[in-house]
Amino acid sequence: MKIAVTLALYVLAYLWGWTKLRGQGRQLHRLWYGCILAYCAYINICGITRTPHISLSILYTAYFQPAGRAIINWLGG
Repeated sequence: MKIAVTLALYVLAYLWGWTKLRGQGRQLHRLWYGCILAYCAYINICGITRTPHISLSILYTAYFQPAGRAIINWLGG
């Protein structure tokens, strides 16, 4: 039930945003808006079902955190 309500609210948000995007280049903006909302819905539904998901924080924990630790150790910290 939570997933259905969540998806319905995202659809409503998309339709509302679709009407607000006007002017030159609106098709591309609508596409980007749809992609962002689809990603947000994906993250939200993964949170509801407690399943692992792909996010930007994976890059941070996989690459930047170990590199930062290595630099700190290299500098003697």
